[in-house]
Amino acid sequence: MNIVIVNDSASITGGAEKVAIFSAIGLANRGVHVTFFSAISPIDRSLQEAGVDVICLNQKDILNEPNRLKAVKQGWWNIKAEKEFDKLLQNYSPRDTIIHFHSWTKALSSSLFSVTAKYHFSVVITSHEYFTVCPNGGFFNYKKAYICELKPMSLHCALCNCDVRNYPQKVWRIIRQIIQNKAIRKNKLYAIFISQLTRDVLFPYLRSTLKNSYVLNNPIDLNLKDPVSIKSNDRYLFIARLSQEKGVELFCQAMMDLGLKGCVLGDGYLLQTLKAKYPMVHFTGWVTGEEKENLIRKGKALVFPSLWYEGAPLTILEMKSYGIPCIVPDKCAASEQVIDGETGFIFRTGDLSSLKDCIMKYERSDINRIQKNILLSFKKDDYSLDTHVTNLLRIYVNILS
Repeated sequence: MNIVIVNDSASITGGAEKVAIFSAIGLANRGVHVTFFSAISPIDRSLQEAGVDVICLNQKDILNEPNRLKAVKQGWWNIKAEKEFDKLLQNYSPRDTIIHFHSWTKALSSSLFSVTAKYHFSVVITSHEYFTVCPNGGFFNYKKAYICELKPMSLHCALCNCDVRNYPQKVWRIIRQIIQNKAIRKNKLYAIFISQLTRDVLFPYLRSTLKNSYVLNNPIDLNLKDPVSIKSNDRYLFIARLSQEKGVELFCQAMMDLGLKGCVLGDGYLLQTLKAKYPMVHFTGWVTGEEKENLIRKGKALVFPSLWYEGAPLTILEMKSYGIPCIVPDKCAASEQVIDGETGFIFRTGDLSSLKDCIMKYERSDINRIQKNILLSFKKDDYSLDTHVTNLLRIYVNILS
């Protein structure tokens, strides 16, 4: 078996990259021949140390390409990537090789799908977000800050100014989506969904294109030490990028209105604005390692107020491994990991009043009982790299057979 993993970046810059790189290493350690095809350097050393063949085109992502005309063209159709991918795939047979896409919209482009179709390879796409069908990748109206329920690529969608930047950017994305849809639909396509919600949202639009689909947990590093003593803590945690769709201001407003201690772990363009507006909330900036763990261990609960669907928020799983209850929105994939009133609380997405009600329910509840429920029900092995690779191999064998 040969696996070609496609990912914009050859190093870890986010969740999708981490899954792509970890799975490549895990597969290589099982004796599978893995090639990692990417555009953006540097190359993560652990890939090569594991015996993964890495091809990196040393291109910039389109957001940071100083030549904007070049970025426009590259985002629509990356000619260099297409040529190099064609050279690579000539060495493999579709009888024993699967091409697995994790990300391609930041640099590689959908030109690669024309190559896989040309040689009749089976193509797997892991849907870390919603770019397979949604032009802005999130089913989210960034201008009005709510989940978008318009049919992707419909006239209403095309006319809607929902992009995080501006409407010309939306037009560019619409054109990219047209090109992508045409290229993808020529393939023998299989989808891996990272949560049931991502499947529920995407499957109706992909139904006619897919040969088959699967739901597979992402691997994640979880706490293996003692759980947090939440009973002695009084601080609510927010852990995420400080951007509008993450709902950070909803968290800060709830903390201020209820007179509770809040701690924001993360960085982003809203940091300075929020620090000035909510001086009673503690902002740590971006933290990692021991510093992050020390802050987590002071937490009483995590509030995850994201305004959009998300994919499969790893922060919730991380908190559960510490025995920290989570308060999450109902229209978000995070709600799959919480039993309302038993292992945490679920509030109405984007509703400040509902969020505050849930926080006060938690304040009045037996939080030790809630923590006990989490620790008894949470199976850490379900999210280990070993389990992920075992299940991934089963999917690959199923596809090739």
